[in-house]
Amino acid sequence: MGRIRFLGCDQDAYCASVARHVVEFEDSSGHQVDIQLIDNDEYFSNQLDSYLSGENPADVFVSGPVLMWEQLGKGFVEPLDGYLARASEGFDVTDFIPALLRCNRWDGEFGSPLGAGQLLEIPVNCESYNLAYLPEILERAAVGAPTTWEEYFEAASAVVQGAAPAHGFGQRGADEWHTIYTGFASQLWSYGGRDFDAAGRCVIDSPEALHATRDIVEALHVSGPPDWLNQRWYELAIDFAHGEYGLIVDSDHYVAFFENPEISTVHGHVEYALPPLGPTGQRSANVWTWSTVMNAMSRDKDTAWEFMEWATGKDFLLQSVFEGNMNPTRSSVWDHPRFHEFSSNWGSFTAVSRQLAEEVGGVLVTPAVNYIDVARRWTTALRAAYVAPNFLEVIMSAAARDIDRLVTR
Repeated sequence: MGRIRFLGCDQDAYCASVARHVVEFEDSSGHQVDIQLIDNDEYFSNQLDSYLSGENPADVFVSGPVLMWEQLGKGFVEPLDGYLARASEGFDVTDFIPALLRCNRWDGEFGSPLGAGQLLEIPVNCESYNLAYLPEILERAAVGAPTTWEEYFEAASAVVQGAAPAHGFGQRGADEWHTIYTGFASQLWSYGGRDFDAAGRCVIDSPEALHATRDIVEALHVSGPPDWLNQRWYELAIDFAHGEYGLIVDSDHYVAFFENPEISTVHGHVEYALPPLGPTGQRSANVWTWSTVMNAMSRDKDTAWEFMEWATGKDFLLQSVFEGNMNPTRSSVWDHPRFHEFSSNWGSFTAVSRQLAEEVGGVLVTPAVNYIDVARRWTTALRAAYVAPNFLEVIMSAAARDIDRLVTR
């Protein structure tokens, strides 16, 4: 029998479910699985070479599109199509939401669209960026639910003026690459902006991108988190769950916090909608998938694949969704009567998030094996523009040229 190692991070519901139930796989297969969960911040820094190489490399690890692109460039990602071809009948790859499999196919070339090339990881949960708001706070501020980004920022300002002590809108601001990736990317693309043009030139200083950046920087000073530069995702989710904000466009994973009565004071009172429309009526929603990856350095790929089949299978993913592993990547989980009952008090969440996963959302950013470096430089620029808004255009243009030199082509 085989013995493999699974690498994940703490503070993650999927990894916790794997650790909680792995004995079930061991009992049924006869294999042994060593679980290694490391600090969340260390994991998302993506400096995992020491865990994925050497004498005892992790065989299976969790990752997402941007993180995985970097690992692919380092040679740590095993393509999976050959394994899918011999998957057991019960695995049923057609049960996965097609868009979520497409966004995990890539040929590794800068600028090549996702959806081409081999499958590089199997999604175990998906995250898009919805609008969540508290109708009670908006009512106190005498505003309705926004449908455009202009209305969103106006509503947040009204909350500050008329619904204190609540803050207006939640937004990540910490010096982390994913500050760019989440709600801000969804806003910028809705404005008609993007990171790179068709020729591969960085265009975060285009008129459309500057418009979006200026709007959010101004709004942050008026109605954003009071300590925006230190605002991390976890505290942001908890603060919203405690009723400290009127609105937020961020991860729809946060439903696991917002609707958990052991954590949240607003459970059952949150409403969910598609993210706002941009100035020309465009709606964009970025997507992240938390996925399992087979390490190309694995010494026992057959056992690693057996484990991946179990850890991404229908039964396990259904079980894990009730342990906080949101959102489902399999249609059978979305359709399961138990999940319908579980989410029945969450307003429009299920309809909105499924529409984001199946139709509206997509990985917006341009694939690059060093996109984390791109996002870090962009984040630094956005934070600098917040501190010195009068120099926003100069700051963003300098960052764009730096990124042009930085990107691996």
